[in-house]
Amino acid sequence: MTLGHPPVQQAHVPWAVRANQSSSFWRLVAVEARKLVGSRSDKIVMASAPLFLIGLMLLFTLPQSNLASAGKQLQPMLVVVQLGLLLVFATVIKLVAGEWQYKSVQPTLLVQPSRMRYLLAQAVVLAGVWVVCTLVTFILYPVLIKMAANGLNHDYLLGNRPGWVLGVAMLSTALVLLTALIVSLLIPNTGGSLTVFFIVVPLLALARMLLPDVFGLIYPLEPAWHLAGSGAGWPQTISSLVVWLTLLGISLLVLSRRDAG
Repeated sequence: MTLGHPPVQQAHVPWAVRANQSSSFWRLVAVEARKLVGSRSDKIVMASAPLFLIGLMLLFTLPQSNLASAGKQLQPMLVVVQLGLLLVFATVIKLVAGEWQYKSVQPTLLVQPSRMRYLLAQAVVLAGVWVVCTLVTFILYPVLIKMAANGLNHDYLLGNRPGWVLGVAMLSTALVLLTALIVSLLIPNTGGSLTVFFIVVPLLALARMLLPDVFGLIYPLEPAWHLAGSGAGWPQTISSLVVWLTLLGISLLVLSRRDAG
């Protein structure tokens, strides 16, 4: 005969009840969002990102000497998006690749084993990053390029086509973010992913400037250049989309089979 209070059924203890319940999807999204600023270095990088972006915008807008056409006024934005948002995309790479390198993904997959839900939660966070980066670029860039055009006594032409400017900003930001995601999924090592993204991708951009007909076929931002009116052509645009969408499919397949242990 047991003395004292009868044993409490463990299944009805509050912590046990919560443990048996699956986490809501939006809770997973909140967890992934907090990982973007999970460490002190991440907070510093994200706080420095707007200053870095504004600095790059000033560097690539105010010194321009030929802004006589709408295309000339829009082209610097494509360079700004690729280079000015590097700090933001570096944090994204650390979020995606670092989890697999240091096995910090294990707690998330233990709470909810579905890798699809985990990936969708990260996708929502990345979509939020994309929206914020796009809006900041869309708001700040026209102001600076207008100042540069006025300084050259050129008419500011982008104000007549805000939808076009927004579309280019959205597409270019999405393509660079997609490139960072693909690299971090294929190379589950923070140092390796950052090396490829910071060295190989800019080198590819330089090669595209020198030989657009050749390297435009694999340049990730070629569709954005095409939309901006400075693309190498439809074959390069279509080829670029096929190449990077194929790489995205491969990276997702690799992720689904990757050992989290």
